[in-house]
Amino acid sequence: MPKKKLLLMVLPETPMAEELREMLSDEYELVSTDEEESGLRALLRLRDRVSAVLVDLEVARENDFAFLKKVNHETLFASIPVIALLSRTPTDRDMECLEAGASDIFAPPCTAKLLLKRLSNAVRAKDSAKFAEIERILKALPSNIYMKDAEGKYIFATHYWHHLHMDDDPDWTIRGKTDLEIRRDKANARLAYESDRKLIASGKGTRYVIEINMDNQQEFLEIIKEPVLDEDGAVKGIVALINNVTEQQLLKRELEQRAKTDELTGLYNRHYFQEVLPELLLPEKYPISFVAADCNNLKKINDTYGHLVGDAYIRMSALLLRLAAPETASIFRMGGDEFLIVLPITEEAEARRMIEELKRMESLFQIKEQKISISFGMSVLRSEKDDLRECLAAADREMYKFKKMTRQDKE
Repeated sequence: MPKKKLLLMVLPETPMAEELREMLSDEYELVSTDEEESGLRALLRLRDRVSAVLVDLEVARENDFAFLKKVNHETLFASIPVIALLSRTPTDRDMECLEAGASDIFAPPCTAKLLLKRLSNAVRAKDSAKFAEIERILKALPSNIYMKDAEGKYIFATHYWHHLHMDDDPDWTIRGKTDLEIRRDKANARLAYESDRKLIASGKGTRYVIEINMDNQQEFLEIIKEPVLDEDGAVKGIVALINNVTEQQLLKRELEQRAKTDELTGLYNRHYFQEVLPELLLPEKYPISFVAADCNNLKKINDTYGHLVGDAYIRMSALLLRLAAPETASIFRMGGDEFLIVLPITEEAEARRMIEELKRMESLFQIKEQKISISFGMSVLRSEKDDLRECLAAADREMYKFKKMTRQDKE
């Protein structure tokens, strides 16, 4: 059976030292030194493996407990308990070794079973103190760092965020609770719980961003989770990090919106039309009506009033299209004063009724005493077998025919 942990014994060669070695050797790998200076060097060399240190109390007192004080104040040894040993019953005077840094005093009578248990308790107590100190330090960071056990129950969390459901008890703790019990947003609670179950089953970490809209506040939280493994490589818990990435996500959304939106009109742009085309042509969206639109007399307005008024004319035309088109429509500014309206699940008759409504509403819009005038043309794509380019070309042809007729009427 492999040795579990390393135990450093800073003891002179006495019958007590020999007896201790006999009692502990089945459970621990022992490293023995007979003086404090060599014991300190051994501790520096082996600190990552040492579970506890045993020292002779009487010998430590001779040097005013310098060894205990050194180990107690050195950050490198913060997680290592030092046990003082006595071959007699301790007195009140012996308690001074505890003030110097000893975690406990072992004195007879002491069986092997009792000794091993007290050693285990001392190691656990020191680990708990170290964990509490680490937790206190981590609270200074803006990120929420937390741990869960293999059942998805919290072991600790450095911060309590506002979307938790907590009672009025000032001593309320997250420990021992699952997301399903404490999260106010149940959809994200279920997402977190299912993510935990998947991680524990697979042993693979995960990373994702959630959106929370609560208390009139929009937040985006980045969740990073990794498994905690035991000595055999089995998943025994989760360590995770929550970062508030609201500013980054809002900026990302803004950039994405700008990339697909025409700056002048706020409509979708031509680039986005090409990007979203596969989604527009999904089988369940047929028949699809395409309405081409083009502003009339824009050149005249630009020549008469300038391009700022011409831009206003284009913006007003875009507003007209938005007002008259159904919510299911997608509207694109294809360039200049050219627009395209895509109407899913729309037959020709319905599309033409929309065009009639657009023409009726034109008289409500004017700029510099010039009424808005738009030419329209349309075509229908009835199935995936139809040619999209020909459909768009047909809508353009009808639109230009309409524009030509409008020009002739004015002449």
